[in-house]
Amino acid sequence: MTKRRIRIGHTAITWDNHEVDQAIEAIGSCGYWGTETFGWVLDDWEKSGRDLPERFQRSGLQLTSLYCHLDLVDPGKREEGIRQVMDWVRLYKQFNGPVVVIGGMMIQRSGFDITEYDSHITTTLNELARRICDQGLLCCFHPHTGTPVETEEEIRRVMDGVDADAVTFAPDLGQIAKGGSDPFELVKEYYELIRMVHIKDYIGGPVERDAEGREIDKTGFLGYTPLGMGTVNIQGILDYLEERDYSHYALVELDGNQWSPTRKGRPMMPPLEAIQASKRYLEQLGYRNFRTV
Repeated sequence: MTKRRIRIGHTAITWDNHEVDQAIEAIGSCGYWGTETFGWVLDDWEKSGRDLPERFQRSGLQLTSLYCHLDLVDPGKREEGIRQVMDWVRLYKQFNGPVVVIGGMMIQRSGFDITEYDSHITTTLNELARRICDQGLLCCFHPHTGTPVETEEEIRRVMDGVDADAVTFAPDLGQIAKGGSDPFELVKEYYELIRMVHIKDYIGGPVERDAEGREIDKTGFLGYTPLGMGTVNIQGILDYLEERDYSHYALVELDGNQWSPTRKGRPMMPPLEAIQASKRYLEQLGYRNFRTV
């Protein structure tokens, strides 16, 4: 068996955004090394005068990364979007975390052609990444279903077009699979740029929709599952990363039930049970380097 060195965290997205303190406690109690939340979550806590850094300190958990998004396709919204992200980054710096993960906003995918927008996307990412790097942080681009960068072709156009000295890669294994591509192939192709991995499993197959056009969610987690319950080759990808001596960040992720269009309130299991199931799967693969709790 491949020796397991990667220290693995779990994102907080499995809980509602207003329950981030519950997510911190649960993720910490399972022994994961760190977590990730959204820029606007930090903003909400700051404006309400609540002490989120204290919650992290009490749990022993690190805020390893911050997820932010902005409009990537409209150059007229570029500066506004960059300013907003940098405001979130300034809040994030008090947590002493190393990584900012950047995604695009949701768009109407029907009829979308990235060739009309790829120069805008890469220009925005390059400008934003340089400002993030100036703050001493890593900037990792995160493709996401429903955004301008979802498919294999779109991922390649962007990752081949950005300034690799500033923009690194944060593949989400489940998102890539749901978008119809093979995450393993993209991990191998862009390995040298990867500084964050979202380890996510997906139930498999194309997205199905009901008569109202809503995604038919078969798991209550937007089609995603705890690790080992879907179709993504999680073991093969982790084996590859271990063999390459991957030394950067990795977070298990399971999208929250709050966004489910057809199964809200009826997830396949509660959040805590789900993250425990993923931990058991990782332990079966030989991971033992969880925090002692």
